[in-house]
Amino acid sequence: MFKWIKRLLPTGQDREKEREQLQAVKHKASLAMQRYSECSTEIKSKIEQNHFARYLVYEKGGNGEHAHN
Repeated sequence: MFKWIKRLLPTGQDREKEREQLQAVKHKASLAMQRYSECSTEIKSKIEQNHFARYLVYEKGGNGEHAHN
């Protein structure tokens, strides 16, 4: 029975693989947030430069955002 229980426990190799996968997911999420931030900043800059949609208001709710002037 001890051998069967031991087989169910994670090995050092399993723990290392899980740690690597977690690091990869964290890195991917970090890159996605950085890209979002850069795009958001770029869009805001373009709006300010072109005076485009200066008074545009977005309402949150439903299945998305709806623009109003």
